[in-house]
Amino acid sequence: MEPVLDIITSYESRIATVEELITTAYQATETSDGSLDILDKDRDRLRTGLQKTLAKNCSLRRKDFDRLIEGILSDSAKNREAIEEERNGVREKVKEYLEEQKQLANDLRKQLIELTQERTENKSCLNKIIGNIKVTYEGKGQRLFTMFRDFQTHLEAFQKEQEEINHKLQRLIDRGEFLSLEDLRQLEAAKAHQQRKTERELRREEVDRMLSHFRQQRQESRR
Repeated sequence: MEPVLDIITSYESRIATVEELITTAYQATETSDGSLDILDKDRDRLRTGLQKTLAKNCSLRRKDFDRLIEGILSDSAKNREAIEEERNGVREKVKEYLEEQKQLANDLRKQLIELTQERTENKSCLNKIIGNIKVTYEGKGQRLFTMFRDFQTHLEAFQKEQEEINHKLQRLIDRGEFLSLEDLRQLEAAKAHQQRKTERELRREEVDRMLSHFRQQRQESRR
């Protein structure tokens, strides 16, 4: 029984290691939050600067400016909400996974104690215990890391998007007395064009996934 006990002890140690790794990775996303806060503050500064410059150059009223800029930044706000929702979902999944793994380790240890008390060397029971460890850890652990990696990718993409928006707004401010209302409208038109391009790419990716799925089904049906 000693080898199985060693496996369970090693499994419990591995859970602790995974918990530490996930905690470290999650703290890294919180560092990104600090960068996003800086970008938000810079965005407020840029927005105020644009409003004052356009009011001076074009006599643009604040409410008209707010309507135009909100149209340009609306996707950014929606994406921020989506990131926060995804973050909360990942946090709950991580918590759920670690609790399940700890409970599994306890259950396996209890099973081992019962086998020891029965003084049996039932190989099938031992193999089942080891199998439970491998299947549960490898399957759910891999899915969790995939989910977490996807979230990190989405967070990095969102941060890059915010940096690009701020850069475009800064370029408008740099025009100074030459800044016109048409410049802001061109930025809005460019955003609409990019959105249509993104939608086309997403549709193409969806079609590619469907075709790949169909090809896989055909290959499996021929086996």
